[in-house]
Amino acid sequence: MLICVDLDGTLLDTVPANAASYRAALEEMGFTVTDEYYAASCNGGHYTRFLRPLMGGDPCDADVERVHDRKKELYSDFLDMVRPNTALMEILRTMQAAGHDLACVTTGSKQNATEVLEHFGVRELFGLIVTGEDVEKQKPDPEGYCKAMAYFHVTPAETMIFEDSGIGLEAAKASGATVFRVEQF
Repeated sequence: MLICVDLDGTLLDTVPANAASYRAALEEMGFTVTDEYYAASCNGGHYTRFLRPLMGGDPCDADVERVHDRKKELYSDFLDMVRPNTALMEILRTMQAAGHDLACVTTGSKQNATEVLEHFGVRELFGLIVTGEDVEKQKPDPEGYCKAMAYFHVTPAETMIFEDSGIGLEAAKASGATVFRVEQF
């Protein structure tokens, strides 16, 4: 059995850290984002979609990438704002101990995903981490989950996915796997 878990909002409440690091990066370029707007309109989405409106609607690609790269640099400064889903972490440890494979599938960057997983001492749980950098199509496309299944040579019937956001749940369901919705922790 393969257990896939989304990172942001599912395994860890990273909204405050992501909002703070994006806000700091945006402010360096003369823009901003509130925590409330980030949580409602950006969280779970890919930066190429949500940064443009925050940057006046039509920024050049280089400026969008500059903000995103700077956000990744700043992210580690805000890791103390992240809150772990300790119940899900215990479930994952139990599943791993029982011999199941685990994968983390996130739209986030490899750098930030690795940093936050290491910060909470759970990086070693995952035999695979699929990030937004590893796929051509972002959630709600199921590509990330399908890549994890292919990597571990399992079918959707042999896969469970834990997700929280609307687009993440859409991706998980489209993969054909059994899906568990994480609402609050």
